[in-house]
Amino acid sequence: MTLRMATVAFVLAAAFAATAVAAPHWRGAGWYVVADSMVGQYVESGPYASKEACEPQKPSGEDDVDYWCEYLSTQPSWDN
Repeated sequence: MTLRMATVAFVLAAAFAATAVAAPHWRGAGWYVVADSMVGQYVESGPYASKEACEPQKPSGEDDVDYWCEYLSTQPSWDN
């Protein structure tokens, strides 16, 4: 019974994580931390009021992902 509940919990957590990654993150015009990884580009966080507010929000220490701040006036085609 415990193994069955653990399996259900794992499946639900994985489904939630996949939905969160697949969901659009653009929330209106502003500065965003944009990431580029093996799976493509995506909005990491934002919007921020300025580039100066965005820059400190970029994650560091990840060799396989590039991050930058970009002003997005419209929702990018890759964020849907």
